[in-house]
Amino acid sequence: MSKKVWAAVKTAAETTELRQFDYPDLKSDTGILRVEASGVGGSDPEVYRKPDHAPLIMGHENVGTLEAVGPVAARRWGVKAGDRVALHEYLPCWHCEWCMKGDFRLCMEVDFFNVKDRLNTLRFGMSTCEIAPHLWGGYAQYMYLPLNTVMHRIPDDMPATHATLAVPFGNGVQWACNDGGAGPGKTVLVFGPGQQGLGCVLAAKAAGSLTVILAGMTRDRSRLDLSLRMGADHAIDVQDQNLEAEVMRVTNGRGVDVVVDTTGDPDGSVAAQAIALAAKGAWLSLNGLHQQVPIGEIKKRYLTVRAPRGRSYAAVELALRYIASGRYPLDEVCSHTFGLAQTHEAILATAGRGIEGAIHVCVDPWR
Repeated sequence: MSKKVWAAVKTAAETTELRQFDYPDLKSDTGILRVEASGVGGSDPEVYRKPDHAPLIMGHENVGTLEAVGPVAARRWGVKAGDRVALHEYLPCWHCEWCMKGDFRLCMEVDFFNVKDRLNTLRFGMSTCEIAPHLWGGYAQYMYLPLNTVMHRIPDDMPATHATLAVPFGNGVQWACNDGGAGPGKTVLVFGPGQQGLGCVLAAKAAGSLTVILAGMTRDRSRLDLSLRMGADHAIDVQDQNLEAEVMRVTNGRGVDVVVDTTGDPDGSVAAQAIALAAKGAWLSLNGLHQQVPIGEIKKRYLTVRAPRGRSYAAVELALRYIASGRYPLDEVCSHTFGLAQTHEAILATAGRGIEGAIHVCVDPWR
């Protein structure tokens, strides 16, 4: 009788059930990961609400131990069985223009914004488990790793829950610094105090930014307070304080050099505020898919606008160094851990439903 693997499967909108799958066969060019923890990403509640993308094993912030590695894969990845790794969710082609430039996050094989058949776009945590060998997400005891897996070695003593921050904090490095230009002497405004926003705060301050401002809502009070211990100089409750007045007070009327939106900006209000609060020559990282961007204002202020799109290998590598440094209160960031049978509750907690005070939530499939 073959070994079985338990996984939490999304079967419909906001519906999960535990299912068993066969333990995958090891090939020369594959590996098998024993999952230690999988973080619930900021996008997971949105994916969970959708009626499609099912059946699906979610979980894209994955950390574990390599239980088995084929010889071809071991040579390609530079690892061996027993090594601990953190994964990217991307499964890139490695032959297109973007992969060859080292920016696999923009490979069309993994780009669900630009690929029509999203269900067949292979990414960990986003690919239907009807595709053999099924174990494509981290809310499972084991994951199947094809040769195009992207991974980072992590220290033996790094807590697994801390290591799951590699993706959101890697986003922070990419969006605030690599794409946004946060660095020495800069003033940075971050919208949204979730795990991505806290990652932007940490990265911007670690890069030498003079002033880092985080904006959130009254319900985010505990996260705003935590941000002050992560590197923020000012944490503003926009429902209690006038954001524009506070930013202009802090910057002596100049405005900010970098703006990063991590909220998704559903109504376009963040984009409008970002432009209004930007100094001349600022860099803006704006989110959302349906915003009307006023080109005239961008021209007058000589602004550079980009959209946050995942993260590079270098961004995650730097984020892991920050995580390993011991300088940050990561036990406070990693607020809750659930077992595999509580995956539904874990995703809802990340959406602010059912559990108070959730910041970064993890699923431990062995709990």
